[in-house]
Amino acid sequence: MANPLKDLLKNTLNKAGIGEQVGAAVVCTEFDRIIIEVLGEGVKDKVKAQYVKNGTLTVAVLSSAIGQEIKLHEQEILEKLAKKTGSQGVNRLRFLV
Repeated sequence: MANPLKDLLKNTLNKAGIGEQVGAAVVCTEFDRIIIEVLGEGVKDKVKAQYVKNGTLTVAVLSSAIGQEIKLHEQEILEKLAKKTGSQGVNRLRFLV
C-alpha cells in the first residue's frame, strides 16, 4: 500500500536534514495568520514570528502593549497553532520588543 504524499514529503525532508527547519518555517507562517485571526488586521504590521527553538516561538512586537495582548491569548494561539500545523512542538511564546 502506498504511503500518503504527506508522509513521503516528511520523510524526504527529514532524510535531507531540513525537516526541522521546514517545520519551524510553517509554524512561523501559521502564527502570522493566526495572530490576525485572533487580534484582527490592526496587528498585521506590528507582529512577526521570528523563529522556533526548544519549543519556544519567538515573536517580534512593536510594543510591550501588543506583547501583553498576545500573552492574554497565548493558550488560544498555541492551540490553534498545534491544530493547523499538526504539531505540539511549540509550547510557549517569547517576545522581542
